[in-house]
Amino acid sequence: MVSVPGYKSSTLFTTLKASLADPTAKQDALKKVNGIFHLVLKNSEGKETTWTLDLKQKGDVLLGAEGKPDIVVNLADETFVDLAEGKVNGQKAFMSGKLKVKGNIGLATKLDSVLKAAKSAPAAAPAAPASAPASAPAAPTTGGTVAVPAFDSSAIFAEIETGLKASTKEQRDAAIKKVKAVFQFDVKNAAGTVQTWTLDLKTAGIIAKGAGASAADVTVAVGDKDFVDLANGKLNGQKAFMSGKIKVKGQIMLATKLDAVLKDLRPKAKL
Repeated sequence: MVSVPGYKSSTLFTTLKASLADPTAKQDALKKVNGIFHLVLKNSEGKETTWTLDLKQKGDVLLGAEGKPDIVVNLADETFVDLAEGKVNGQKAFMSGKLKVKGNIGLATKLDSVLKAAKSAPAAAPAAPASAPASAPAAPTTGGTVAVPAFDSSAIFAEIETGLKASTKEQRDAAIKKVKAVFQFDVKNAAGTVQTWTLDLKTAGIIAKGAGASAADVTVAVGDKDFVDLANGKLNGQKAFMSGKIKVKGQIMLATKLDAVLKDLRPKAKL
């Protein structure tokens, strides 16, 4: 666990740790960076906490000062967040004194790219809530509408269903080839009720109510209103992950395709 109360940057460290859980991403980061960072952040209350970003040996993010660092970076919690969001340039932050460095200064120039990788990856989160009884998940129903009363997102899932049914086999095959994944959406409405939908873009090319018989490649837990905003382009997927509005379990990198998936499968988009 790398999250620390009182630090806005906790979400970034959690996200970066999750992204490094992918073997390919880890090896790529180790090869490109080859350094151990101690990041010492001061929050708005003046408290300092250290995180270790080991991109030399372990390929991991750790809470506390672990191992011998190649570089120690001191900066404010808010500045770290701004760096990750592209609001502050690393070199300018260094020149202005917002970012203080000790050790291999050359590694500091790689900090922007490291944080950019963290920003592009969705944040890890606790397991998404299960909508089905613990004894057995509900099998998806494909024989009728996917609409569920009291969920505004029902209309979005119904549109996706319409788009898939209206598409040709070639169009569905193209969508499956592009995505190659089964998404499970656990959507919580204003009353606190959780409803699950399964979008199979791995084999069947269908949308259905309930959890699928096969394990989902990625499970997305999201509020009803946030899902609608995401589908309508009012909420950016990556920002939603970073802010914790969307929580992900499974193959996290697949979640980065969510914006495109929702856009492509709406009825106006002919797949």
